[in-house]
Amino acid sequence: MIKEFFNLRRYEEIMGKSFSFFSPMTWTYIGFFPPALGFVSVALGQIWIGVILFLLGGVLDEIDGKVARWSGRTSYFGGFADGVVDRFADFFFILSFFFLDFPGGMLDIPVILFVLLFVTLMPPFIVAYANHRKTVPDPTEKVIWRFSFRIEYYFLFIFVLIFSRINIWISFYLMLFSLLLNGATVIQALVLVFIKSKNYPQQP
Repeated sequence: MIKEFFNLRRYEEIMGKSFSFFSPMTWTYIGFFPPALGFVSVALGQIWIGVILFLLGGVLDEIDGKVARWSGRTSYFGGFADGVVDRFADFFFILSFFFLDFPGGMLDIPVILFVLLFVTLMPPFIVAYANHRKTVPDPTEKVIWRFSFRIEYYFLFIFVLIFSRINIWISFYLMLFSLLLNGATVIQALVLVFIKSKNYPQQP
């Protein structure tokens, strides 16, 4: 949602030029490792190192696309690889939450985290699959607008980790808010696919 309201063209040009010493695909592949190591760090109790690594992963996720557009080396495979690495990073992020000491009470924390994983991974799948099946052609992910794009929930996840070392209850409620936001985004994406599909031919 945030990126829909800001024109960051100058920022993108600076990022693309500054990091063009590696190819876009190289940046994409490098971006796989910080979230994986971030999960390992959190699992070992090194929360702050995990925060730094997940933040680094978020920065690297920004770089590959900027370099690709600035250098004119965008490709379908590059977009595919970037999306796959993003989903692995989301998985590692939520997997790390299993190692936080959330207050349970009457709530089954593993089940909640499983649902969080599902509603986090579903919106990009819905958009990509609607495009793939030509239900709603949306190769740039602009037609099916969403409450929560990756930048929103990624920062929420960062704060979940940070507050797990400051106030676990705040961390817990941030996690629940992430679940509700991403769950609402799943519903929103499905409704928009249903509505906007009427604007496109649905037979081959």
